[in-house]
Amino acid sequence: MKKTLPWLAVILGVIFSTIIWKYISLPYDQTNTIIGDYSLKKINPINDSLRGIFFIFFPLSLYLIVYLKQNKDLFSLNIFENKESTPNKNINYLSYILILFSILEFLSLDYNYFISELDALHEGTYLTPQLNVLSKNKLWSGTLFDYGFLGNSMGLFFNFLFDDYSIGIQRYGLKLIILVNKIFLILICGKIIICLNGTNKREFLFLIFSLSSLSLVNFYKPVFHTKLFLFLVFAFLVFNMICSEKNSLITKLFIGSFSLFSILFYWDIGTYINALILILLIYFILIKKLKDFYQIFLGIILSWLIFIILIPNTELKELFNQYLFILNISDYLLGIEYPEPFSNKSTRHTKALLFIILAGIFLINYIFNKKRDESLQSKFLLLFLFVSSIIFFKSGLTRSDTPHIQYTSGTYMLLIFFFISYHLVNFVSNIKMLDKFFIFFEKKNFFLIFSTLICFIFFFKNNYLNLPNIFNSEKNFQKITKISDNDFLNKDYLNFLNIYRDLIKNEKCVQQFTDDSSIPYLVNKPTCTKYFTHAHIIQNWTEENFINELNNAKPNYIVYSSEINWFKNRGNAPKADKYILDNYYLYKNLSPWVIYKKN
Repeated sequence: MKKTLPWLAVILGVIFSTIIWKYISLPYDQTNTIIGDYSLKKINPINDSLRGIFFIFFPLSLYLIVYLKQNKDLFSLNIFENKESTPNKNINYLSYILILFSILEFLSLDYNYFISELDALHEGTYLTPQLNVLSKNKLWSGTLFDYGFLGNSMGLFFNFLFDDYSIGIQRYGLKLIILVNKIFLILICGKIIICLNGTNKREFLFLIFSLSSLSLVNFYKPVFHTKLFLFLVFAFLVFNMICSEKNSLITKLFIGSFSLFSILFYWDIGTYINALILILLIYFILIKKLKDFYQIFLGIILSWLIFIILIPNTELKELFNQYLFILNISDYLLGIEYPEPFSNKSTRHTKALLFIILAGIFLINYIFNKKRDESLQSKFLLLFLFVSSIIFFKSGLTRSDTPHIQYTSGTYMLLIFFFISYHLVNFVSNIKMLDKFFIFFEKKNFFLIFSTLICFIFFFKNNYLNLPNIFNSEKNFQKITKISDNDFLNKDYLNFLNIYRDLIKNEKCVQQFTDDSSIPYLVNKPTCTKYFTHAHIIQNWTEENFINELNNAKPNYIVYSSEINWFKNRGNAPKADKYILDNYYLYKNLSPWVIYKKN
């Protein structure tokens, strides 16, 4: 009964949270003029965040209260004391093996699989912005970055790396970032295990934990996809610092500089990482490591100060304007109401919330049980991941479609995989019949051979036929990087482009009033305004600026409509729409592409 009471408290908490879900509701902002799912339903976008936080933390609070009350004998302030973790070279060797197999898996990929029709909206958000940067020789004043400067302009890096740029190179480059994500995830798993203090069989724990975690970052449908690249790098640096006794000033300054780098990378990821830096600083204050606090804080100040000195004031002003713009309009523009848990068609959404609660329960048991005898460092690392999962889930709560629910699930699933692996190894370690098995593999050579075999099966169980690609990596690389962009386009799209290219051959720039973000890249001309996608032309925000820039550029042709109009709502930019209709006339209807010409 003692063990079931905390779980009963969680169940009751979930039931209560579900009942009052719809009653957690703030008034709708009647002054909002942005048309989207929230405005159509008259919903305050903050509602979903408040509902999600309550649904997660109310059951966890009940569990914690009952758990501590039922386990007073297990609780001690000693759980918050530092304990030295012991180095383990075998884990380092295993990390090298896993990284090697990840590279081999990358080299074995059949790139014919990735030669498919262009996603003109999403892939265009990488293709066109970097073209604007290079052609206009401007940063934020030349392009409105909806993801963030580096997030939208990965093509600049790929162009530098391969001395060329194309749709194929972009796809190859994004797979390369997934490989980097794999490597950093392996390193993160290693740091977590090395930080443990009271756990035996750490090599087996690391092997099980890392292999299960790598399922979150496959090359086809990764959970830890390219958008989370900088978070994984940041997390590894933080974990490495926490678990190491000696850390250089450079390391801590570099961690502080992520306050700047993350904002330059992705607007939302940057906001989340800055929140995590704040939590890290509070942690160092609580454990009275003020030197670490000051050095990381110095890294924040220095990075921003150097950046502000180097970047022209006009670009700085535009950067902060774009950040505030995206921060303010994203919820209303892109938000989708999060469905009530256990309601119709809410299976994925309910599972996500319940998994976060499960991760929290595991964490409470781990932190508040003195029998675990684990280090404060390991407890902080796992708490850091849990807090990260809550912060990142904000994106899933706001735009609650399948891709966003999936990409925000990585950190809490990483936690769950750790705790399952942790308890599994501890359980198996207590089975005396398996003692000889563990003793046999305590010899490094036997264990490394065993691990290598397991890794080979894990990485190539479903694609062993691709193994020959490893020995023809250059040819495999050229399959996707040396083919024409036209190979990614259907016949109708090619027909439209051929006609449109002929029309604008003497134009210095092009403009589309549609969400087909790829058009400027495909005709190799920058956009006439900074708005390369119609979705961010919004009344009372950017509409007047768009009209002014368009009026100054005076393009002769505008692509008024296309098959990619996911976020298009003429009601969000009525003056801009009227300006185009007043100054341009219908010239060609190549349905679904419609081209207007200047009067």
